[in-house]
Amino acid sequence: MKSWVKFGIGWGIFMFFIMNIGFPLWDGEKIDINKCLFMFPLWIVFGLLFGYFSRKRGPKKQI
Repeated sequence: MKSWVKFGIGWGIFMFFIMNIGFPLWDGEKIDINKCLFMFPLWIVFGLLFGYFSRKRGPKKQI
C-alpha cells in the first residue's frame, strides 16, 4: 500500500473520531449513529484526497 494511502486513511479515521465522536461528547450532545454511518465513508474519501494532495506538495528534490 502506498504511503499516501496509509496517511490518508489514518487522517480520515482520525478526523472522523474527532468530528463525530469527540466534539459531540465534549459538548454533551447525543451521538447519532445514522450520521456516523453516513460520515465515516465521507471522511475516508476526504482523508484520501488530503493524503494524495499532500503527497504532491512534498519537499522538492534539490539537484
